[in-house]
Amino acid sequence: MGHFTCYVESFSMGRLSLRRTLKGGIIAVIVGLAWNLYAGGSGLNTVVIVNQNSPNSVELGNYYTERRQVPPENVLRVNWTGGNISWTAAEFQPVLLDPLLAMLAARGLTSQIDYVVLSMDFPFQTYNGTVINSTTAALFYGLKTDSGPEWQGITNSYYASEKIFRQAKPASAPGPSFLTVMLTAGSLAQAKALVDRGVDGDATFPGATVVLAKSSDTLRNIRYRLFDHAIFNVQLSPAVNYSIARVTADLPPTSPALLGLQTGLPYFNLPNNSFVPGAMADSLTSFGGVISGGGQTTLLEFIHAGASGSYGTVTEPQPVPDKFPNPQNYFYQSRGFNIAECYYQSLGVPYQGLIVAEPLCAPFATPGTGSWNGITANAIISGTRQFTVNFSAADALHPLQQVDLFVDGKFNRTLTNLPPRSGNVVNLNINQRPMGLVIPANATIGSLASDLGAVINQAANLNATKVMALVRGDRLELRSTSGARPFAPPGFCVSSNTPPGTPTFPTSTNSPPIAGTSAGSASALTTFVTPGNEFFPAASPAFGVRSYTVNGTMQPGTWLRLTVTRTNGTQINVGITNQSVSATPLTLASNLVRAINLTTALQGADGLVAEDLSPWFSGGAGFNLRARTPGFAPAGIKVQLASNGLALNPGGTNTLTENLADLQPRNHLYVTAGATNLNVTFALNTATLSDGYHELTAVAYEGSHVQTQTRVTMPVRVQNTALSATLTLVNFPDPSPVADTYQIQVIANTNNVSAIRLYSTGGLLGTVNNQSTATFNVNGTSLGIGRHPFYAVVETTGGLQYRTETQRVRLVATP
Repeated sequence: MGHFTCYVESFSMGRLSLRRTLKGGIIAVIVGLAWNLYAGGSGLNTVVIVNQNSPNSVELGNYYTERRQVPPENVLRVNWTGGNISWTAAEFQPVLLDPLLAMLAARGLTSQIDYVVLSMDFPFQTYNGTVINSTTAALFYGLKTDSGPEWQGITNSYYASEKIFRQAKPASAPGPSFLTVMLTAGSLAQAKALVDRGVDGDATFPGATVVLAKSSDTLRNIRYRLFDHAIFNVQLSPAVNYSIARVTADLPPTSPALLGLQTGLPYFNLPNNSFVPGAMADSLTSFGGVISGGGQTTLLEFIHAGASGSYGTVTEPQPVPDKFPNPQNYFYQSRGFNIAECYYQSLGVPYQGLIVAEPLCAPFATPGTGSWNGITANAIISGTRQFTVNFSAADALHPLQQVDLFVDGKFNRTLTNLPPRSGNVVNLNINQRPMGLVIPANATIGSLASDLGAVINQAANLNATKVMALVRGDRLELRSTSGARPFAPPGFCVSSNTPPGTPTFPTSTNSPPIAGTSAGSASALTTFVTPGNEFFPAASPAFGVRSYTVNGTMQPGTWLRLTVTRTNGTQINVGITNQSVSATPLTLASNLVRAINLTTALQGADGLVAEDLSPWFSGGAGFNLRARTPGFAPAGIKVQLASNGLALNPGGTNTLTENLADLQPRNHLYVTAGATNLNVTFALNTATLSDGYHELTAVAYEGSHVQTQTRVTMPVRVQNTALSATLTLVNFPDPSPVADTYQIQVIANTNNVSAIRLYSTGGLLGTVNNQSTATFNVNGTSLGIGRHPFYAVVETTGGLQYRTETQRVRLVATP
């Protein structure tokens, strides 16, 4: 069963937006086909690891495998009896890491797997000597130690990359790297509900809001300085109505349900159904990842309240923001990245952090549609056969770049790839300065973004435009270095060579497009550069801020004075003098903060507010001065803090532009490649396959670093020889009790049989040699509750093979 998307397009002059109205979910039936849409990875790229000594782990792994259509050979069974809290590196490696790597090599999956799912009842802490790592991070980039500075050499180079994970795995990983999560909860039922929410959340484009909460806990609310950057970027996210807001509160109302939440609290409670499917939520606190035996509220509170993913540290991390998810994870989600990609791209130093999530969930992915043409399900094929598969992009903003072929769940080959084509031309017009780039040979989306950034940042261009570019994978972040809004044309037009369906706006003779592409000297146009906004936003959503610290020795007569020069030139002075012998700098700073906020002349739109008072070292204090109006201009208010004896930092006169990057007018350029329609005809030599039943799966990838997948499967039957075989479920009805043992019989039509092998969830179940008829005993308990496929491969003494038709049986707890 597959998905299609019905959408209604609407565009506004202030911001490019694409609204989709979904009807009846996004599933459709196509006769003779079963096709499914997956975003940013799929079950084909996922290994599920189950703890064979935990029936819950096995059942949950089977459930996830079924819901995400993970191929049966992508399931790994390991044995661990030591509990679900901690283990040592000497246990982690032989029980988990070594079997995983050996399984990938033996089954030919090493280059195919990006995701690892640990199905509950595994330790969440891994001791590397005295240093505690999370088990998910250990499989992401290896076990780390605290040598030198606390996180020296263990940063995550995938952080903030906006790159394809397979092409940007963490540089500090000593070996293979995987986007690893744990599937777990307080009960098996709650863990299955987590899976359901993740799968059901795909491509739903929920209208719920992400809330970034600045809590009252000054040790734990430290991520609030990162909120504005994420909010600004979300405003420029392409073709998505993604709602995100900041609040000053410990916990915001969760009705209506939220799409996400970041806060900082050690203890809290959340009601059921606080989140919509696809939500990510977490709290910055010391032990949120100690999901068993800890003293603080753990990440499971978010999972039980409906989140599809959460994060917490498994040991004391200290208040280091890089060890917790940056709110940019919501911007990544708005682009279409899945939860695993969002979390690992938002973690600078994840080695102490546990991720519990349904990793493939991507509520803002934009899949296409696809179909096989000229063939029906289970058609008999032989020799070299031509196949045709057609894919269509959801819209012009999400072209399709590449199509891969998988056979029986394993990568076979790339059928087509449309990177940025040599000779295509990109034309930019930034602040009325034209710039251009002819695409060189062997360009990729990432290299093109870098080349465009180099053009924009050339000294002559930078001096003329006062706009700089920062390269973020397949995206360029444009910032006005002058703080002024670059030239804003009355309309925005696009080149006639842009793909069909690209939105257009009223044109003007003196308002050329910010970005456009043309075929140039190439035979076709496969390159597209799309702005996040047709012009730079009028103002940043960020409020200008300046942080101050006050330290030193107090005595009666010590004073603090703030002089404020508003943008209109008027000056306001607010001062406090100490009269107490027992006062501290914190006391004096507290009184000054109160006096500032009571000063009427500073309460207008061009004024400021003092906030975030917190204790500092040796009785000192820290506080912030914040503009009352967002944007670059209001942050130009000048402030000078003075004292007759206390140490102040910073000194002198300053503006409220400590967060300058968030105040500068901003825009994005998104680089994509491919075509809105891919019609691929390819030849398959069926003699390279065993005779019998196979599944051909074509996967099309969106032409950006998000790489949303569209997956189309066709079952076929290969018959190049007279060899055949049958598989019979002797006493194995569907469904059957898990506690029993069953017989499966395989009969070949020849006596020249060297081996008959039976496969199911987890790979090979058993082998019978030198017999044309084999009866296998199947222990239901070892497979566990869930739906299982069964097929056999018969091999003759002459080297021929036959793969039987797959039959499926659901094992249940009771008859």
